[in-house]
Amino acid sequence: MKHTVIARIRRHPGYFFACVLLITTCYSWIMVSCIFIRSVVQLQKLQNGGRNSSGQNPLVLRDTIVEERFSQSQNENTSKLILLWSSLFSGFEFLETGRNTFDHFSCPKRECEITSDRRRLMESDAVLFHLRTMSMTDIPRNRTSHQKWIFFTLEAPPYSHFHGFSFMKDMFNWTMTYRNDSDVVLPYGKVIRNNKSLFNFENLYSVWKRKSEMATWMVSHCNTESDRESYIKELEKFLRVVTFGECGVAVCHINKTNECLNNFSKKFFFYLAFENAICDDYVTEKFFRTLKYDMIPVVFGGGKYSKIAPPGSYIDAISFNSPKELSIYLYNVASNFTLYSQYFKWKFDGYDIYDMPDPCILCEKLHSDFFHVQSVYHDIQKWWVTESHCRKWKNN
Repeated sequence: MKHTVIARIRRHPGYFFACVLLITTCYSWIMVSCIFIRSVVQLQKLQNGGRNSSGQNPLVLRDTIVEERFSQSQNENTSKLILLWSSLFSGFEFLETGRNTFDHFSCPKRECEITSDRRRLMESDAVLFHLRTMSMTDIPRNRTSHQKWIFFTLEAPPYSHFHGFSFMKDMFNWTMTYRNDSDVVLPYGKVIRNNKSLFNFENLYSVWKRKSEMATWMVSHCNTESDRESYIKELEKFLRVVTFGECGVAVCHINKTNECLNNFSKKFFFYLAFENAICDDYVTEKFFRTLKYDMIPVVFGGGKYSKIAPPGSYIDAISFNSPKELSIYLYNVASNFTLYSQYFKWKFDGYDIYDMPDPCILCEKLHSDFFHVQSVYHDIQKWWVTESHCRKWKNN
């Protein structure tokens, strides 16, 4: 047997190098996993109140300055420090470092600071882990007893299914996502009634008369978990859809989105605000943004639109039995101004439309009594993936 292997290596040198590469890869993976598992086990002991032989928790740094600061914060309205442990994508300017994020009129609590300086870990009241940029080998080895470790993502589970989930038992204290059952609920946008309408009904009629196209769709993600592209393909058998973006006839530059939507509103009756995943409460900025323009948003997602949108402001594609049935209804709406205008009645009431997450609630939560309540997610994978109830569209 030994001579057979040696002879094979002599005849095929690549066989030897392949074996070495395989062994090296396996060894590296085992070492990385062991390091990560050891770190997580230590963190689990901390979460569960583990103590060493002297009765002290081995991962809680008993630094006098840190403990005095926390003691004072319980009695005084001191500023809360939030550490961004993992980096954020571009477009997350609503979580700028410093105090500017919370220092505006809409925040009831403004005494919070965001930092990305890891040297301030042990003085931080909260540590924010952005799931999409988090590494399983890059988690803090220490923490204070009062810290809240926060699971943060705005992506739907199909696009944020972290391969280290199974190791992260009892790691996070809070969640901060778009889901309504998060500890810190951070939706992509919101609408607020203001009773100050400047909407002009006669202008709406003029805009309606000038429109010449049925529906438009702006998209750059062509193959999705929701299978929205299959729905659109079926819809196009009965209704013309003009697609812009990476998957369409032309691209709207990222810094020209509002300009593009304004141009669309002069020509199209409907805007297809279709989500890339159908998951509980997942409604992105594309829906809120469309409400600012003279187009009716046609939605396709798992959000409770009736609870977040002005009444009568949208058409829900999934509520129809088929794309064909939807197309028939859209033609009826577009051809009848009385019916069409019903979808804009909400604008007479007056609403402020926000199409960006508002992190004020994070600072408010850190200053609330809830901050002093012990909490931990035993199985974050179950909460985030299983309980989001994500699904694909299926043609009946």
